[in-house]
Amino acid sequence: MSPYEITEKTSKVAAKLFKKGRKAKEIFEIKSEISTCESVINRAYTAIGRKYYAMFTEGGYDPEFEKQMKDIKNAMKAIKDLEEKIDDIKADI
Repeated sequence: MSPYEITEKTSKVAAKLFKKGRKAKEIFEIKSEISTCESVINRAYTAIGRKYYAMFTEGGYDPEFEKQMKDIKNAMKAIKDLEEKIDDIKADI
């Protein structure tokens, strides 16, 4: 194989690798945009859930959501208890 053929073959391989790299970067950027859109959706779902919970916290909710409402209430209580523990620990420092 002549030096010219080696150079030509190397150039073709490099061009293919560069093209694959560009496509991989493009796919990564698109996936990043999808992830951003999914984050927007999840934040909106969370906001809806928080509003629903605030509106119906005293039992005026659809019974279908009873478990989730109890889970939220229990988790909020646990957070409050844990924050009090932190305050107690800080008070002893």
